[in-house]
Amino acid sequence: MINSIAFFLILVYIYIISKKYYSKCSLEQKVIFLVLFFIHFSTMILAYCDDIIDANVFYEKAKVADSWFSIFGLGSQFMSFLIYPLVVMGASKLLLYFLFSSLSFQAFIWYFENMEDSFSSPGNPIITRIAQLFFLLPSFHYWSGFAGKDALVFFIMTYLFFEVKNNKTLNFFHCIALILFLLLRPHVFLMYGLAFFLYFLFVKKTERAMKFKLLVSASLFVCVFLPIIMRFLRIDGLSLELLIEFWQKLNLYSNSVSNGIDISKTNIFERIGLLLFRPMFFDASTFYQYMVSIENSLVLLLLLFSVYYLFILCTKINITKDVKLATLIGLFIMVMIASYIYNLGLASRMRLMFLPFILYAIHQTLFYSFTKKIFLN
Repeated sequence: MINSIAFFLILVYIYIISKKYYSKCSLEQKVIFLVLFFIHFSTMILAYCDDIIDANVFYEKAKVADSWFSIFGLGSQFMSFLIYPLVVMGASKLLLYFLFSSLSFQAFIWYFENMEDSFSSPGNPIITRIAQLFFLLPSFHYWSGFAGKDALVFFIMTYLFFEVKNNKTLNFFHCIALILFLLLRPHVFLMYGLAFFLYFLFVKKTERAMKFKLLVSASLFVCVFLPIIMRFLRIDGLSLELLIEFWQKLNLYSNSVSNGIDISKTNIFERIGLLLFRPMFFDASTFYQYMVSIENSLVLLLLLFSVYYLFILCTKINITKDVKLATLIGLFIMVMIASYIYNLGLASRMRLMFLPFILYAIHQTLFYSFTKKIFLN
């Protein structure tokens, strides 16, 4: 019974958010939206059929737990803790897949709502419209379409980003979202928070008193939440010996897994390249890797053409404050993930944490630079 009721409520939610967006967008955007809808939920079904290991682990751990708080913890532990009440009430794995994919679907709609003007603005180059289409990359929807941390973190990151863009004041829901974010992926939360800290301190016009509060808050954060992040990363201290030991264990593990990346033989710039553009066709061995290779090739071409358009064809580059924030978030998280990435499969999965912000920044920069649209931030 709970599955039927929950499926119906989620369908109603999807219908409401879809109708709200669909009714106000242009014909071209309606076509794009229908493609988004099809890709997102068809890849969710594919992810369900693949029976992703993480989703199984979260579900089974919640199913066999003695009590709710017995499985409380960070990262994967907290994911099992979150779904425990639903599992106890009889929720199926398919329902959880549908629930989490609906949250990530909402996040993609938020991106589309903030990019739709490009389709109706004269003088806008085709590259801007193409940049929006990169949000349709199947791997984004595959990794955000199952019952896991990825979908929920992606939803929270997108929600908070656009709340700040729209100058919303801090409220109860923001605090809940931040707490969930911290407990789900502490290391990503740290880079996300650092990007916001620098944004309010140096980019956005912020009163001196508020800057002082930010500095105090940052100091408190380091004292209170850094131990949580260290516990998540299984680091017992900050001594040089312990950090070297942690690095050696990570490198040893990377050499033992399939498609592993030897961390000791690559520098940070090489791993950023691996994170963004690998696998490529020359090192792909499975159907999935060949599909991801196509995506990576397209991303590389987009970056090259964007540089050409902005630095060769454009007379003046207009960068809005939301683009600056998106760029900070994307770059900080990308560098952080590249510092420890040890597997090409993980690289493909973790791109969801930063690449949408970079794509959004590219799209908006191209849009505002070529349309000369007047904007206020």
